[in-house]
Amino acid sequence: MELRQLEYFLAVAQEGNATRAARRLFTTQPSLSRQIQKLEEELGAPLFDRTRRGMRLTAVGRTFLEYVERGFNQFEAGRQAVRDLLGPEHGHVRMAFLPAVGADLLPEALAAFRARYPGVQFTLRQSTTLETLQWLEAGEVELCIATALPYRRADDRLAYLPLLVEPLYVALPPEHRLAAAETLALAELADEPFVLVRRGSGLRGVIEAACQQQGFLPAVAVEGGDLATVRGLVAAGLGVSLLPALALHDWGRLRPAIVPLRDELTWMIELVWHAERYLPAATRAFRDFLRDYIADHPPPRPRLRGPDRQIQKQGSPAG
Repeated sequence: MELRQLEYFLAVAQEGNATRAARRLFTTQPSLSRQIQKLEEELGAPLFDRTRRGMRLTAVGRTFLEYVERGFNQFEAGRQAVRDLLGPEHGHVRMAFLPAVGADLLPEALAAFRARYPGVQFTLRQSTTLETLQWLEAGEVELCIATALPYRRADDRLAYLPLLVEPLYVALPPEHRLAAAETLALAELADEPFVLVRRGSGLRGVIEAACQQQGFLPAVAVEGGDLATVRGLVAAGLGVSLLPALALHDWGRLRPAIVPLRDELTWMIELVWHAERYLPAATRAFRDFLRDYIADHPPPRPRLRGPDRQIQKQGSPAG
């Protein structure tokens, strides 16, 4: 059994087609097919069902694939470990993050880190908590910034590091009948139209779970792609929302009214990585740097209804 045969098998399993796999590996389709056939002869069982539509894994093939993928992952981890002997100064960080941290918080930390380690390369992707965790599971990124969701704790393959904890505030259109309240209970918003970020967002999950505990589901009138959009749509009068301080300090020309919740509801952001996979030195260095940087540079406090009233309790970094 040769490494080349395993590489060919993996490519065909992923592509589902010998021609596409051969093109991907810069070889010919007959040569690839011969190597797959030799591998099947050595194993004593067919790995694929050949059909006009392509090549599908047999039950034996699916079982064998699990071990081949595991072996190639270990091989890549070993190669990365050798690179890391050079230290974190020349590594590559592959990370996914929430849009909420992409405006100010993360860029400021990146600038500070790159000033210390100018040789580190970054591949960055931005999406919802759900998609960032899917990328992490697939091995497309090694670190992600995601909303803390308690029901995900059942997956002990993931490791978590609290990054930031912020209270959520009620955001209302400026002329809303509740805009002058000192505080509001979540239940008082039961009949209001909501502006929320799209499904898959961790923050939306936190809000919907909190509303369910109060006996209602938010009636979503509008969905926004990010928190800045949600804030603007609330200010334009399209509905109410719950937003963290992180999304409220950067005012636009339209300003929503901000009222504290009577019973505090918090939103936690975490760094997440796969506990069973090797984490490169540069990624570990940036993970620890980001934790310390945000602890020392928490988001600024947003304003309450008027320009002279500020929220007294600032979003606190989690330790």
